[in-house]
Amino acid sequence: MSQDATRYPPDAGASAYLLTIRGTIAAPSAEAAREIHNATAGAPPNVAAARSMGDLSHGVFVGLHDGTEMLFIDFWNSLSGLGGFFANPDVQAAGDRLFARRDPTVWSVAEGFGNVYLPVPSGRRVTGVGLLRTQVTSVDKAAGAFSAYAGATLNLARTHGLVTHATWLRVPDPGAPATAEVISVDTWLDADAMDAYYEGAHGFDLLGPVFAGAPDTSVWRSAPGDWTEW
Repeated sequence: MSQDATRYPPDAGASAYLLTIRGTIAAPSAEAAREIHNATAGAPPNVAAARSMGDLSHGVFVGLHDGTEMLFIDFWNSLSGLGGFFANPDVQAAGDRLFARRDPTVWSVAEGFGNVYLPVPSGRRVTGVGLLRTQVTSVDKAAGAFSAYAGATLNLARTHGLVTHATWLRVPDPGAPATAEVISVDTWLDADAMDAYYEGAHGFDLLGPVFAGAPDTSVWRSAPGDWTEW
């Protein structure tokens, strides 16, 4: 029976943190960005280093309607490992080659927000992601509103291919005060069916009263080609 001899950070545990890195591609095309990514972040030694520091999953997406934007979605189970990994100058330099502009943000799961995790049918895979990012007037009030939204829309969303719906709270940067900022991340089996669903703005009347401003919404599809993911 094989054993894992990797030494993980001492705070690596059962709680997952979401890392989103959204930005504009610096390379002349998504294909050129893919080559840079696979030679840097996706190189086997660098993948092993990220995993040893708590990076559980890494997915790459491009804008459904804007091919100049790219999104990384990672799940980590060590905040110290995440911080240490991205403090590495080589990691920063690789990011500079990939992105002309980027916004890395860390999130912790928002309990009581109506999060849903459904199975992927056999032979299918996630190909679309929908994001909603916003400041809310109150985290407690937002929890009730987001739960009501999930309950009112879940059945219809599943018929369009919804797989997961999860809301996360922003983790403040070191030394910064906490903010009432949340992000909802939906994953879907089909990016076009996802887009059609969002066109209906289903349930947004339930969320509007807790938004502190206009939400930032965006839709994404799996990056084309052979990207190193895990």
